[in-house]
Amino acid sequence: MASRHTGQRNYERVTEDRNREELIFAVLSLPPECDSRVKGLVDAINGLPDVYTCSSCGGHPEEDGRENPAPEGCFYVQFIVEPTENGFLSLGIIDLAARTVDHELLAVKTLNTTDSPRLVIFHILGRDGVDPDAVAKKIRSLCKDWNVSLRGVREYKRTGRRQDALERIRGFCREGDSRR
Repeated sequence: MASRHTGQRNYERVTEDRNREELIFAVLSLPPECDSRVKGLVDAINGLPDVYTCSSCGGHPEEDGRENPAPEGCFYVQFIVEPTENGFLSLGIIDLAARTVDHELLAVKTLNTTDSPRLVIFHILGRDGVDPDAVAKKIRSLCKDWNVSLRGVREYKRTGRRQDALERIRGFCREGDSRR
């Protein structure tokens, strides 16, 4: 990815859908690692249809060479959402859970670092000791309230969606070769 300077921010240049597919394939291929403080929330978000966590931090008193650490008492979970009806419903549930648990100490925001509207990254941020497990519990409760079935979601992501991403990446590569 090449950088492009736009206004005051630098954005990574990406291709249409390829980078989203690469990110989905990567997060589904690696075992999820997260701090114990946010494990329940990461699990709840990963259990939602068409949502994939990318990065997280449960907060630390010192940076200790960590990449993108959150300060002690704070946390974040970064995730991408597929542009589908289920993806938007899942995003709405995450946002509603955050606003319901504590609208002042929790926020769901976009975190775009690319020039593509097809690769939008979101993050949920908590501060001042707010409990990420309360958000996870609320996500699960809202899924029941809104009749969002979580059955088979994880298995589909591990097998079907991961393989689909790989096939799409290979297709993008073949298209690039034929354009030369």
